[in-house]
Amino acid sequence: MFQPHSMVFAFLDPTCLSAMAGTAADWEDQLDALWDTVEAEEKERRQALDLSIRAMSGELMAELTVNGRCTAGALARELVKLVVPEAYTEYRLATDTEALRPEQRLCDHVLDGAELTALVVASAAGDFVCQAHRGRAVTLCLGLDRMAKCKIQRNVGGMLFDHWAEGYWEEKLKPGADDDLHIHVTLDQTVGAMSEFVIRQNLQLERQEDGDLLVLEVFGEVRGGSQVEDNMLVASVGDVFGRF
Repeated sequence: MFQPHSMVFAFLDPTCLSAMAGTAADWEDQLDALWDTVEAEEKERRQALDLSIRAMSGELMAELTVNGRCTAGALARELVKLVVPEAYTEYRLATDTEALRPEQRLCDHVLDGAELTALVVASAAGDFVCQAHRGRAVTLCLGLDRMAKCKIQRNVGGMLFDHWAEGYWEEKLKPGADDDLHIHVTLDQTVGAMSEFVIRQNLQLERQEDGDLLVLEVFGEVRGGSQVEDNMLVASVGDVFGRF
């Protein structure tokens, strides 16, 4: 017959209490070991990044100072290939005295003997989707390499048609602002039975606090031809591309 008091005494038995204490201690040891592993991996990543920067700045400094086309953004993207950053982040380069904007040329800001530092900052790169219009769903992919890809799916009479556009994106300072950046996306889409026409679309986006992108401006034109009708554009002013 079941005896409730025997269960109570079992929990109060010193042997059981000792076993429970041992289990808790084991969990604590495992958590400590896991944290040590995470710290060690982060330390290795930072060391690898530091070594990569030193190697690149040492071997390429002479070329960088004379190559007017090499920008801080270009070098930061090369670092991404060597040491992949955390999700939703990217590298920005800085000298001893200033942080460099991606479009700034290294030859104008990096002197002989100067050290470059890679700062980890929030990145606008990622995958976004916009379904603001009933008959149109748009997926926008902004790569760390500044390449942009876009899939436009249109619903016409219940039938779905997929269109693709490719291009690039960049961050530019908002007029009159010192550090407020807008995202500019340029996309080319071929249309026509023989892909004989190219529609170029330019979007100006503003990054929101949650990482989403708000469409501020959008303009499209046929290469060497007329302006594109609004229903052919990938988005409209006021639409939001949500990160996913």
